[in-house]
Formats: sequence, C-alpha cells, structure tokens
Amino acid sequence: MSATTSPARSDGRPAAAPRRPRPWTYTRIDALTTLLRPDMCFFTLIMPLGMYLFWGAMQDFSTHDAGRGNVASSIMINMSVFSVATAATCTAAGAAVEQVGGWGRQIALTAGGLRTYITTKLLTALIVSVFPVTVIFIAGAFTGAQMDAPWVWAVSYALSLLTAVPFACCGLAVGLWFPAQAAVGIAGASISVFAFLGNLFMPLSGGLFDFAHGTPMYGVGSLARRALQGDSVATATSTGGSAVVHEALWVPIVNIAVWTLVFVLACLTAQRRTTVRR
Repeated sequence: MSATTSPARSDGRPAAAPRRPRPWTYTRIDALTTLLRPDMCFFTLIMPLGMYLFWGAMQDFSTHDAGRGNVASSIMINMSVFSVATAATCTAAGAAVEQVGGWGRQIALTAGGLRTYITTKLLTALIVSVFPVTVIFIAGAFTGAQMDAPWVWAVSYALSLLTAVPFACCGLAVGLWFPAQAAVGIAGASISVFAFLGNLFMPLSGGLFDFAHGTPMYGVGSLARRALQGDSVATATSTGGSAVVHEALWVPIVNIAVWTLVFVLACLTAQRRTTVRR
C-alpha cells in the first residue's frame, strides 16, 4: 500500500495544509446585512423602545421605588430583555432562508464546514443584540429611569445581554427545523408569547405565575432585574393590586441553564439532519 504524500512546493518541501477559515469576515458581513434590514430595525429596536416609553417613561407610576431604582428602570430592563431575545432569535432564525436554498449543504462542503456556519449565525445574533439594548438604556437614562449606583446600571446592562445566548440557540433551532416560509414568523411570534408568560409585559398571578417559572424567558428576565430588585419579584393579586414575592438566585439560573441546553440539543440534532442525504 503506497503512502499518501503532501503536495510539494517549488523548493521541494511539502506544502502546508490549508488553514481552516476564520468565521469573523462572514460574521461581520452577516451582522451588517442584518442590521440594515427594515424589519429587524422595527421589531428589535423601534417596537421595544416605544413600549418602554409608553408603559414606562410616560406613566405616573414610573417614579415609584423598585429596589435600587424606580419602576421606569424595571420596565426599561424588561423591554431590553425582550428586544435582545427578539434580535437574537430572528437573526439566528434567518438561517432558514439560507437552508432552503441549499446554502447549508454548500457550507458543509467548504473547509469551515457547517460548524463555521452555525458559529457565524450565533456570533451575528450576539452582535446584533447589542444595539437595541444600548439604545433602550440610553433612552432610559434621559427619560426618568433611575438606579442608585453606576454598578447597578452596568450589571443590569450585562445581564440583559445575556439573554442573547439562549435565544440565539432558540432562533437557530427554529431556523433549522422549520420551513423557511414559516421559521422567522414562528420565531418572532414565540418571543412575544414567551415575554408575556415570562412576567415581562405585566405582573402575573396565581397559577399563571407558577407556570411562568417553566417558560424560556422567565429566567433571563428575573436575572436581568436582579441587580435592581434583588430577590424581589413583582406579581399581581386577585383584587387587581400588586404584591412582591422573594425568590432564590438558583431559580432563574436553573431556568436559563435548562432552556439553553434544550435549544443547543435541538440545534445539534437539526445540524445532523440537514446534512443527511435524502
């Protein structure tokens, strides 16, 4: 059996093996293209910002205390989490359009492989998510959102961005599993449902609040408000008022870990399915 030799260069030495391409160039182009899309600007920036201004900055109760700040800052964080989840999910779900055109199989034949493609989609989702939360926090600082210390602002901002990690995986899983004609719509609509069930749009009560603990957005929302409100979580009462319950830190952390694992497993399963010859 003859040995396999590497191609020789002109000087007689074997040529170096081709280097695996870095995903940064593809990520940069994909991120810029995504940010310039009008639908992304509306659903990830204009709509969450308008919801904060209407339900937060323009309401009389926005100046009431909420832990280390006021109610306006709490609503600002909630809308930031919603905007990051929408941006990350819809960006990653855009992979469905490319998959239906055979782009996934084409990428699988390159040196980078399908792993580079998936890495690029996740990085793009993380980059795109930075912009809406930054704009909402800046708007909050100029429209009455108050926090007691700079570190509360910084931690709340960072924890809001953490939302992009599980929901980028969620969007990619939806994009890989569902047809392109429906994937992005399903991804965007599901975020609104998750936000309502996750206690972001309004305080929940009773059995609905208990059910919220098992939904994907409850953990990221509760953790993002942790620096502001501590272990306090606002809920509604049967009489139409509001109440506060106290929760341990492990509750949102376990929620985030479990749902991230679920979404990652869904991505890995879909990755194998897309490269199977039919």
